[in-house]
Amino acid sequence: MLLFSAFISCKHARKITPDVAKEEDSLQKNNDGSTFNETNGRVFNGLFVVGRNVLSFRECEHSDRDFAVVDSTGEMKQLYKTVFLHSPAFPYEYVYVQVKGELSPASEALSVQGFDSVLTVEKVLTFEQKNYQNSCIPYDFWVLGDNWSLQISMREGVLVLKDFSSMMVYVFEYFPPKNLNDEVMTYASNNYAMQASIKAVIRKEPCHDNANNQFQYSASVLINGKRYSGCAIKGNSL
Repeated sequence: MLLFSAFISCKHARKITPDVAKEEDSLQKNNDGSTFNETNGRVFNGLFVVGRNVLSFRECEHSDRDFAVVDSTGEMKQLYKTVFLHSPAFPYEYVYVQVKGELSPASEALSVQGFDSVLTVEKVLTFEQKNYQNSCIPYDFWVLGDNWSLQISMREGVLVLKDFSSMMVYVFEYFPPKNLNDEVMTYASNNYAMQASIKAVIRKEPCHDNANNQFQYSASVLINGKRYSGCAIKGNSL
């Protein structure tokens, strides 16, 4: 059952973004004969999470592969906490990072846990909340409202609504939408641990936000009787 905890916001996320040049990578062999990229200070872009017993990284270019992380900077855990300091988040939420480091083969113990390789991080270049602009994992829709957002992702298996005004986050299990001619998509789910239910209706129709930005989809979301209205950005997982 999905649980929730309060912590993160793209509005408050602190990040490091100096200019860097991406270097060429070369292929080496793992113990099982598969290849991995090993370079002298290559730049990696992807999603990072502090797990229960291990740090984990998922590269944008290979989102089906997970790397265990060795943080030689000693600062990634603290950066992870800082990003989550003043806004809502849920346990083991990914953040977007750009780091400089090297890959090496995973040990047998890490391979058993599902890690392809080990990423030794030498320098942190960017560290920020995952959002619709930097998310490497395909999503159905990302909904933006006044002080709230909703991520709908079949690939991650979740619907996540963040209410920044109340500092609440609601995480629901993903179920395929009821689809009416690709014009109206209705998502529904329950989180029994939180005693919460969600119904999100996405319509293909012109929508604009308070800054008069134009979108192709509108969204109406109902959680436990509270209605949220906003505009939706279609992802590439549908």
